[in-house]
Amino acid sequence: MASDFARYIANLRQSLFDEQILDGRFVQLELLENDSEGFLEDACAEYFRDAAKILGLMVAELERPPYHIPTVESLFSRFKRSTTSVILFLYWLVTESALCACSIGAAKVTHQINCMKQNWKGGDFRACMIAFEIIKRENEHLQFRLENYLKLRKQGPPVEIEDRPEYGYIDSDSE
Repeated sequence: MASDFARYIANLRQSLFDEQILDGRFVQLELLENDSEGFLEDACAEYFRDAAKILGLMVAELERPPYHIPTVESLFSRFKRSTTSVILFLYWLVTESALCACSIGAAKVTHQINCMKQNWKGGDFRACMIAFEIIKRENEHLQFRLENYLKLRKQGPPVEIEDRPEYGYIDSDSE
């Protein structure tokens, strides 16, 4: 019975990669949790708090033209940093303190941020707004799926991260 639940959790985790919701950076977060229990949940909670703030600011800024270009571009940068390399957690290594910059690996959200940014730079504000709506929807989907996975994972036996998931086609690092 326990092995069935562990297999279910492993399949749920793999589906996050198969559906290109997460990328390899998420595995890095999981590996860091070996050193600090609860790290992954804390990192994800921090990401979702930041994302909610930034999305709220973007909604207010994009309500109607004229758009304040430097502000919107600053929000693009903040949100992309939030999805790809948010400073999530402070922890101590041996005798030195180090700031641990990690990423949540939110592949689809990051991809849409890149699309929105390209549309913005190209002056296609209609396409930009469509991409923004997709970003909000993808972020909500990410939050639902990830919180569900983390909650179920907590209920089972500790999971060893030994096999690397297959990753999708989305290049979340590209501009």
